[in-house]
Amino acid sequence: MSTAITMKHPVRHLLALASALLLVAPASALGAGHAPVHHGKHARKHHGNQHAERHAKQRAKRHRTHASKHHGEPASSRATAWTVEDPSFPFRWDGCESIPYRVNLGGTSGRNLGLVKAAVAQIADATGFTFTYAGATTTVPFHKGRGALEQVPDDGLYVAWSTAAAVPSLSGNVVGLGGPGVSYRRIGTQWQVHSGGVVIDKSARLSTGRGNGPTLMSLLLHELGHAMGLGHSRSKANVMYEGLGSWSRPYLGPGDLAGLHDLGGCRAS
Repeated sequence: MSTAITMKHPVRHLLALASALLLVAPASALGAGHAPVHHGKHARKHHGNQHAERHAKQRAKRHRTHASKHHGEPASSRATAWTVEDPSFPFRWDGCESIPYRVNLGGTSGRNLGLVKAAVAQIADATGFTFTYAGATTTVPFHKGRGALEQVPDDGLYVAWSTAAAVPSLSGNVVGLGGPGVSYRRIGTQWQVHSGGVVIDKSARLSTGRGNGPTLMSLLLHELGHAMGLGHSRSKANVMYEGLGSWSRPYLGPGDLAGLHDLGGCRAS
């Protein structure tokens, strides 16, 4: 299915999603240099334990919040509700060991590394996971021309800045992507991943400040949330809301925290 603000995706077999952030209004709407943004989806193949129960599903069946099962729920319920990134692939990370993360600044300001570390620290607090900065990398998740198995190395979290020339899914108004890696194993009723990626368009005009509004911090938290297993929220109180605008905050909201708490922790296989 497709709408005016999302990309079109066919029915798929054994696919997982990497979320995309799209600009849909002129910068003047929020003042110079900032534009409200909305989210779409970018599909990519996953490899690993392939089971029959993971047949393709219609895109319309994805990203259901807990609250969506009840009509007319109060705003407070919407704010605390959360959704998984892909209901047909309910994944989580192995939180029993430290998760290494690497950053490719892609020639952008060194200030961005500090923002990544601050965003990862929020994710760590919410999940109970331990993240270890493993240094710089030249890896670009979802890179042009690379096979699916190589899109995100199977050894932790990768955050990069790049361009549409290198990552075609950053073309047009898309400014960010986030999602899990391509290697996983079955743990009970869930799938355990060992890698994930976030890529930011280096041409995106987002504030690097720590205030409210459409900032780089808000974008990083949103895409890291997808990489951890969160889908979109129905409430603007959460960074996982599928739009980024004047309402955005540089910190996790109640639904984000609830979801990351449930997806976090150490669960030995």
